[in-house]
Amino acid sequence: MPAASPPRGFFMRLNRCTPLVLALASGGLWAQARITQALVFPGGAEVQRATAVAAGAQEAVFACIPNRYDQGGFRAQGVGEVRVGELRVESFDKDAAPECSSTAALDARIRALEDQQAAVTADRQALDLLLGYLKGAGQGEVKGGVQAATGESIRRQGAEALKQQHLLQRRVEDLERQLQPLRLQREAEAGGVDGWLRVSVRVQAPQGGTVQLTGRTAHAGWEPSYRADLDSAKGSVQLERRAEVAQSTGEPWRDVKLVLSTRQPNRAMALADPRPWVLEPLAPRPPVRTMAAAAPAAPMLEKVMVTGSRLAADVDANLPSFQSDFDLQFSVPNPVTVASGGERRSLGLERLNWPVQVFTQVQPAAQAQGYLVARFARPEGFFPSGVVQLMRDGEFVGRTSFGLGHEAEQALFFGPDDRVRVRVEPAQRDGGNAGFIGSRRVLSVKRAYVLENTSGKPLAVQVVEAGPHPQHEDIQVQAQFNPAPALNAWRDLPGVRLWTLTLAPKQSQRLTAEYQLSAPKDMAVAGWP
Repeated sequence: MPAASPPRGFFMRLNRCTPLVLALASGGLWAQARITQALVFPGGAEVQRATAVAAGAQEAVFACIPNRYDQGGFRAQGVGEVRVGELRVESFDKDAAPECSSTAALDARIRALEDQQAAVTADRQALDLLLGYLKGAGQGEVKGGVQAATGESIRRQGAEALKQQHLLQRRVEDLERQLQPLRLQREAEAGGVDGWLRVSVRVQAPQGGTVQLTGRTAHAGWEPSYRADLDSAKGSVQLERRAEVAQSTGEPWRDVKLVLSTRQPNRAMALADPRPWVLEPLAPRPPVRTMAAAAPAAPMLEKVMVTGSRLAADVDANLPSFQSDFDLQFSVPNPVTVASGGERRSLGLERLNWPVQVFTQVQPAAQAQGYLVARFARPEGFFPSGVVQLMRDGEFVGRTSFGLGHEAEQALFFGPDDRVRVRVEPAQRDGGNAGFIGSRRVLSVKRAYVLENTSGKPLAVQVVEAGPHPQHEDIQVQAQFNPAPALNAWRDLPGVRLWTLTLAPKQSQRLTAEYQLSAPKDMAVAGWP
């Protein structure tokens, strides 16, 4: 089959690109530039690329950089005897720099497959012509030699043509299956890039060396995730750090050194001025209109997850790390490739083991349910907030958000603990609106809870009770508890008591809290039961 003629305008485009082709062929400065390292933060990245310069060179040029980089965030550095000077950034529209297409290799693969598909389709259409001819011959519509052939000969030729037609159709479909992911990959890698940057760096190179260019982009980042595995028998938690890395800069990172940092450059960089503390009369509020029926709540949006292929890169050992006063960095030992688009790389960073105190916490006034808690001393280092998968003695129990506060002691919940049965007795009230003593109104409230250990081993239980706490000298509260709580201000919260119990197997424990509230009868008290 003769080769297809070049499309109209091909030679015109070739002439327009000739200087670029010659630059590539001669090993021009920018043609040798490649991405060597990506320092990735949660919400951004610093991407480093390098090019070699010859002795006596006066300029190093980094071309075809997608315009998804901060134009004011480039910095250059010379390696060896190379010194760098002025740095200039130019911007080009996408159509003005067709040579910068990042999908040239993909385009060539796609064109080759499309050419094969066109050739197979042509063969199939030729068979259609043959089958039409044989059909006409079998019906006596064709004059000449074929009409004299026997019916058996026509049948054999038709059967062979139909088989070939089927095989060619299968080949067309197979080529289409090969083309589809390549087209999607091309769309993902080229999508969203509407322009290019060219960075020129003045250099002094008495000897040959290298120029490194580092640029900042917000179109890359990593999301921290964690896996916490509680060993309740040993009283320890193994915490695994993980990172989900993705980038959409418009250019692939091929075989780069990947460094993950916990630094968060998107946070506020300075304090705002303090606001004066002003005391002034409060204007009376207009009366609130009551509605016959509350409007239905708007549906909550679920968390949007980035989809795409996920390449696991689990490691048995911890990645090499470096901790400064500002961040913790993990360096992936082997070169990593991250495509621009929907691909996410899942990397295991390190595994930590923390001793913990395991107990069941109950807040019966809020919910008649116990929850398993692991309490531990706050570890040193940086732990960006993320999602944690919870494992309890090797079994998956759920997931929740994870983030360490500044307190010396931290707590991690591991879901409901049904080994502790909680029963809340109806609250007893005495007084109400009729409970007036002189010019004051009085109300007594009694709460009672029964906790039972239904398991076959002792359980440590903490019961948290939030009682009334007056914030005005004319409001008085007297409280009695049985048994006496261990803390009267749990976590420095006024009015919040804590009982600490150890329940033997099948043991029950009853707790009571009695409150007597008193306030002037003409005072409206927020929170009055």
